[in-house]
Amino acid sequence: MADKIKILYDANILCNGITKNAGRSGIFFTAYNILNELIKRDDVYLTLFINSQFYNNALEMLDKEFPNNDFKILTDYTNLYYIRLKERREQLKKEKKNVQKFFLQLYMLPFSFFYKKISKKNTIKILNKYHFDVFFSPMYKLPDKLKCKKYIILYDLIPKIFSEYAAISWKKGSWFYDLCQSLNKNDYYFAISNYTREDFLKHYPAINPKHITTTLLACDEKFKPADMETIVKAKRKYNIPDKKYVFSLCTLEPRKNLIRAVKTFVEFIKKNNIDDMYFVLGGGHWEMFIDKLKQEITDLGEYQDKIIRAGYIDDEDLAPLYSGAEWFVYTSMYEGFGLPPLEAMASGCPVITSNNSSLPEVVGDAGIMIDWDNDEQHIQAYEKYYFNPELREENRKKGIERARQFSWEKCVNQMVEVMKGNL
Repeated sequence: MADKIKILYDANILCNGITKNAGRSGIFFTAYNILNELIKRDDVYLTLFINSQFYNNALEMLDKEFPNNDFKILTDYTNLYYIRLKERREQLKKEKKNVQKFFLQLYMLPFSFFYKKISKKNTIKILNKYHFDVFFSPMYKLPDKLKCKKYIILYDLIPKIFSEYAAISWKKGSWFYDLCQSLNKNDYYFAISNYTREDFLKHYPAINPKHITTTLLACDEKFKPADMETIVKAKRKYNIPDKKYVFSLCTLEPRKNLIRAVKTFVEFIKKNNIDDMYFVLGGGHWEMFIDKLKQEITDLGEYQDKIIRAGYIDDEDLAPLYSGAEWFVYTSMYEGFGLPPLEAMASGCPVITSNNSSLPEVVGDAGIMIDWDNDEQHIQAYEKYYFNPELREENRKKGIERARQFSWEKCVNQMVEVMKGNL
């Protein structure tokens, strides 16, 4: 067996998994599943890096999601001590112990200076002492002056191209802006689709084309057709009537084109006098968008009851809700990859998606693809599935087969091969 490759894995994004909300999105699950594959490998010596400010949350998540693993973890323990002092100060403030709080603040002054002025340099010194082969980040920018090969995943350029629709601000200080400003010819990159690869090369010619590799993502093995009993149980949990339903799962935000998908669904049922079907919206939401969506649904008048906002869907209920749907709708304006359509296909649900960006790479010929901004094409796609059960069954089977072409094992195999090849 080849020598083990020593990987320092940036696990900071995993702290988002503590709360069941929009933070448990595609990037979180990508980081989670890549970590899950790396810990299975005999040719990887894995250490996790966690910034001190995320340390407690990340540990809680790791204990919950990987209970049988004794992870080797690196952090800046001086920073961690300072953060715990801050937590103690807040506790004293709540308890109105002002004298103790005052002396604690005095004690914290030198730590505050160290934390703000010296901590980054200190962290790099700590990491370089261990002589890792690779630093791998599933999200945040790569640290400077780290003496090893450095790799990061590139997802999409939404904050730059669609800044008005992005949850991440396109300005100095945001993690994504700082990441893009750090792109260079020396570091290595994994793009989650060919479309993403070409997009980054187009906008950031400083990247060496030989240093950016497409590694397609996958969905969890739990996504498979569910039995009827499990489907019924999941529908009851989210107050979905015992009727036919169309399903959409995503963060409720403008780029996902949900208002058009919902309005055209209502036009479809009005046009065809359909009374036995609902549109179920699943997923966390942006606060700035949810009020607009609520108003749009209210404006549907008597048809507003046909739209069900199920909210955040627990992981164990996703496959059953995909499986029970007549079809899945995901006509987004732009996607770096698009995990939900892949999850739907793996669960045996026919899909309707946009024909743009990376989505054709995911769906292939296994679904109906339309222009995201065309109302008539939405209505026609709904009609094709509703009135043609044979097409639904054909695309259900195609989708299951298509989804089998994607796996986290394949993704991580490719990543590790690239890392070894560049040592």
